[in-house]
Amino acid sequence: MKKITYLTLLLLLFTITVSAQSSDYFIHTVSKGQTLYSISRMYQTTVKEIIDLNPECVNKLSIGQKIKIRQNQRQTQQSDSTTSGERYHTIQPGETLYRLGQKYGITPQEICEANPGLSISNFRSGEVILIPSAKEQAPAPTVEQPQAVPAAPTKPDTILIRTTHKVERGETVYKITKLYNITEDEFRAANPGIKKNKLKKNTIVNIPYSSRELALMRFKELEEKQKEETNAEVFRRLEQLKDSMASQSTFEGIRVAIILPFVLDSYSPNEQSRMVEYYEGFLMAVEKLKRFGYSFEIHTFDSGKESNSLEPLIAGGELDNMDIIFGALYPKHNKQLAEFAREKEIPLVIPFTSKEDEIFRNPMVYVVNTIQSYFYSEVIDHFDVEFPNANVIFISDSINNKKEFVSALTESFKQRGTPYSTIPLSTITNMEVNDTILKKVMSDERQNIFIPTSSNEVTLSTLIPSLILLNNDTIDLPDFKLFGYPEWQIYAGNMRNEIYEVDTYFYASFFSHYTLPEANAFQNEYIRWYNRAPQNIYPRYGMLGYDTGYVFLLAISKFGNNMPDNINKVSFTPVQTGFKFERVNNWGGMVNKKIYFIHYTPEYSIKKIDFDKR
Repeated sequence: MKKITYLTLLLLLFTITVSAQSSDYFIHTVSKGQTLYSISRMYQTTVKEIIDLNPECVNKLSIGQKIKIRQNQRQTQQSDSTTSGERYHTIQPGETLYRLGQKYGITPQEICEANPGLSISNFRSGEVILIPSAKEQAPAPTVEQPQAVPAAPTKPDTILIRTTHKVERGETVYKITKLYNITEDEFRAANPGIKKNKLKKNTIVNIPYSSRELALMRFKELEEKQKEETNAEVFRRLEQLKDSMASQSTFEGIRVAIILPFVLDSYSPNEQSRMVEYYEGFLMAVEKLKRFGYSFEIHTFDSGKESNSLEPLIAGGELDNMDIIFGALYPKHNKQLAEFAREKEIPLVIPFTSKEDEIFRNPMVYVVNTIQSYFYSEVIDHFDVEFPNANVIFISDSINNKKEFVSALTESFKQRGTPYSTIPLSTITNMEVNDTILKKVMSDERQNIFIPTSSNEVTLSTLIPSLILLNNDTIDLPDFKLFGYPEWQIYAGNMRNEIYEVDTYFYASFFSHYTLPEANAFQNEYIRWYNRAPQNIYPRYGMLGYDTGYVFLLAISKFGNNMPDNINKVSFTPVQTGFKFERVNNWGGMVNKKIYFIHYTPEYSIKKIDFDKR
């Protein structure tokens, strides 16, 4: 019998592991903010199937944990009517884009296009990427007057004719450019004799290759010449081509669609007034940007009731030429819009709901309202920065509606060695009887932070008077602070002085207050525009419309198709909602992870703590 050495055994085990991962499952490394549910949505599987493969996940899911995900064998229908399944791949040590392309029969460019979040900085072992379906080469179209086209252009400004087009009745230059996905400048360069927009019927016009198509042809030429390029070289060339395409694009004006339930066919006061106010704030942002020289064409659509379908609007073609879409309110409508946005490659901004599964599979989706699991992970990180020497005392009551957040906090405290304990609310309200318990759980050396396990107004209104008494030295106790929840900004008006007195903090993804200069300026401007004050609700929808409109319209005006890589570079002081976008995975959309801490100080001032500007 042949002797099996230790090295041979290792190689055999490695081969078996790689083979199993490539055929049956792949490895996902858990990152901050991910839950079993979000991971299952990301890979179109179920929580049960993940747990079946990874029983240890039932009780614990931690950052850096490696779990098995079964390959989805779903067949994807291609536009050319062929069927072939896409799959996921965990990058192995030593793998390159070129080798992956060879393995799956696709080009490095196709891998990058399927993974907009992929870059040289995160192309590393352990990273999961989407491998698109291998496409069959489509036959060249038959045209009336075909032009000879070389294998690849030699100069970036060469005009190459792809085909010709016979003008039909009523066709214009604009319609033809949209039909062939080229710019008007590219069309006129290929047809120098045409000056007007309207064309005569039966005129034969040249259809050139677009700048993007030329760039792709140049890429293929480079790919043939340098088969063994390193990942760094591939990405460098991709970035050069992307910059070249962006520089050749011209923005004569940004076409914007806003799709909201104005409910014009059946009046619904609360819903309608909030959507109208969002739109009013949005228009204020548009007007301000126009004063800076940007140009917009706003198209507004009423999505109607939740039971309505947006399919007639989508099928009608009115959204086809949009550069960006804002909306909608209801999950059903957002799902329909997301599918359309992905097909047409149009950015879709979802301003309201944070429960959008589309973000895990759709690179065109931007979710403004932070998804809960990412929300909590950001809060925990900021908590450690703001209170590095904390001693946490949870205050529980019968309502106890923040179990998930408290569970996430306690798990973090265990990992980081932060001391914590839990006492009932009655210990605070009956402190003369229970002062011994308080002295036992509080610390003289650390920052004592009280955190109720409920965000309810009843809990807060019961807790605060008792904490004020503690501050008045009725019992000799160490200093403390109160930490809580975004909902508290709704109640603050009813107990403003009391909240200041107990040195209160709460976290929030949005916040405004008349003492903040940007909020005060917006309110005055809103009153000047609309002759009434915005509604006193949270969030303030007019401010939300202004913030989202300003950031996204400025970003797409300045960066065009490169907006995903540059949206966080937009210089803007928001009135209410902050923005810090990150991709949820290499092939998915962008989620807003911006979190503030709001501090009502004992000096009766309000501080909006932005951890990204510290």
